Amino acid sequence: MAADAYDLDQEWQRRFPAMNGTIACPCALKVSWQCHEPGGGYVEGHLPAVNSTGEPKPSRRDFDAWCHIGAPGTHVARVLMNPRSGLIQGAEEYLRYTAQRRGVDPVVAERLQAVLKEWDAAKPGASGE
Repeated sequence: MAADAYDLDQEWQRRFPAMNGTIACPCALKVSWQCHEPGGGYVEGHLPAVNSTGEPKPSRRDFDAWCHIGAPGTHVARVLMNPRSGLIQGAEEYLRYTAQRRGVDPVVAERLQAVLKEWDAAKPGASGE
């Protein structure tokens, strides 16, 4: 399968607050912006690029939008690796199916079930109101 999706980091959400989730198609690669002001220094409010574990990317200085785009992967892989974004972006049925499917790695299934439980608890009226 060819890579068809990318994870975008929190700097993308800061710059584009109307974004719906952080999984993007290759069209994100066409967006361009700089991390620095013309005179030097980061733009106001800049959030540093991080790796998949949330740690700052080592030995790399943020310079533009490319620093804030994660590694390419299939859409399925990105949804499984970032299920909260997958839920926001419409993959609820797939994630529910996968969380219960026989043969799914138990660690993955447990993580998906936990995210789905949080998702369900956050729905209006979920607390019995």
